[in-house]
Amino acid sequence: ASDDWSAVADWCESFDWSEAREVPVADFYLERAAAVATSERGASAGPQQLAEAVAAARRAGTSWERIGEVLGTTAQEAEQRYEALTDTPAAAAG
Repeated sequence: ASDDWSAVADWCESFDWSEAREVPVADFYLERAAAVATSERGASAGPQQLAEAVAAARRAGTSWERIGEVLGTTAQEAEQRYEALTDTPAAAAG
């Protein structure tokens, strides 16, 4: 690690925060998992990580529309593929 914190301070002072976007943690995880799953290195762990990210996003309240958008599919297709892994019927939980 560098002891030159002035570079970090300069970056923070010059960063245009109006261009920053706030992303919920579940959405960020979903976006990263989708990127890994579609990469060459994601062939083995990618699909499982993506399923876990979808489940976490649903628990956090992310809509199927948003999940479909991140996955490059429709909300209906995303729901059909992942619903069994993510949604527990309310009656069964009680």
